[in-house]
Amino acid sequence: MAEITVENLDRRAKELYNKGLAALERNNADYAVEMFMQCLVFAPNFTHGRKFLRAAQMKRVESLGSFKKMMISAKVAPTVTKAKMTISKAPAEAMNIAEQALSDDPKNGQALLTLAEAAEAAQCIETAAQTLETYAKLNPRDTKSAHWLARVYTVMEKHDLAREVYEQLLQNNPSDFEAQKGLKDATAHGAMQGGGWEGAKSYRDVIANKEEAVALEQQSRVIRSEDHVDNLIREVQAKATQEPNNPVHQRELGKLYAQKGDYETAIQFLEKIFASESGNDPTLEKEINEIKAKRLQAEIVEKKAALAAHPSDIALEQDLAALDTKLSQLQLRDMARLVDKYPNDLMYRYDLGVLYLKTGNIQGAVEQFQRSVGQPQRRVASLNFLGQCFCQLGLPDLAIDQFSRAIEELPTMDGIKKDITYNLASAYEEIGENDKAVSEYKKIAAVDFTYKDVREKITRKLPSK
Repeated sequence: MAEITVENLDRRAKELYNKGLAALERNNADYAVEMFMQCLVFAPNFTHGRKFLRAAQMKRVESLGSFKKMMISAKVAPTVTKAKMTISKAPAEAMNIAEQALSDDPKNGQALLTLAEAAEAAQCIETAAQTLETYAKLNPRDTKSAHWLARVYTVMEKHDLAREVYEQLLQNNPSDFEAQKGLKDATAHGAMQGGGWEGAKSYRDVIANKEEAVALEQQSRVIRSEDHVDNLIREVQAKATQEPNNPVHQRELGKLYAQKGDYETAIQFLEKIFASESGNDPTLEKEINEIKAKRLQAEIVEKKAALAAHPSDIALEQDLAALDTKLSQLQLRDMARLVDKYPNDLMYRYDLGVLYLKTGNIQGAVEQFQRSVGQPQRRVASLNFLGQCFCQLGLPDLAIDQFSRAIEELPTMDGIKKDITYNLASAYEEIGENDKAVSEYKKIAAVDFTYKDVREKITRKLPSK
């Protein structure tokens, strides 16, 4: 999806954008947020408008006390989870849901990462980059997201920006092999893109460019770092040859190959050790699962980049969906193991419930959410998910009870409460209690008349029971 500028906004979006600017100038942050969010529904890849939305969101919460901010941060979790679950089916809608969470908590890291993921899935690559830039400023030590930002820059062919990210990563961790490789590639692509390779008559014509000379030196340093990893592998292989029954050497080789990005070889070494120990080393099992997840994540990144270049390729879409499923199944097995090992950790049970719900194991999700309601930070989210599970099981009466209990925990009609109230109203509709449904929809309309299809719900005549 091409980036949208102010000049090519359609009439409706431009009117909403201008209203948002006017409201921001008057310090009416609430109205500005609503206008910018509606504008972005029509123009999801309007990064300039999203920048002003984020400013309005920040302004709206800057006056809140630390305790209230902490409470809000806990409440946005269900909205973020809902956005994550929506990405595969409707990424543009997932972007809007993530923005609802950010309107309550604009510095929420999980909401920002979810928005970036949804934007990438919706092929709004500029929005993904902008969102990851915001996240990076708030979370400068998160190397995983920094790698993601660099990869997005690479897809956008902004190789200089990618190179800057990789350089910073290597300053923090000189042995980061992925950053070493990324810097080498970004330097090479940048040289070909802007260094005069196409028009140069000779190598000297290019090397005369001072910036290019610096870039080539950086690339040389990366190659030397790669050679260092290869040298370590050769050294450990020599030790393993002398002591073939020593598992320490085999495990070290697995780690080195994983660092190099050769996940297949790394897994072969570690699984051989795991089998020889009859599967009795949980730390080794976790290490193997993490490398398998990295392998899948690397494949997913490649598929997403390919899909961004060829958005109409159905085969690529199917391959990406299959990889996402494999990653979910791997995470599910790992989380189930953690729950078995730590049955009283309700956070693990909540995470397992979310994975069960995502993969269609509704009854398994119910079991976990019924336990995780005892975790204060996940109580509202667990009740909301329980209600959704009961709806999927054809038990709307039980769902109504869960949604009602969740609503009792929420004093103000914020984004989370609107979402749960909408779910409650839908459940009432399911059992034919249309008067009660309309009553709940009106509670939402009283504070947000444009929320989902609430306006249509309350203006059309629902038959009374």
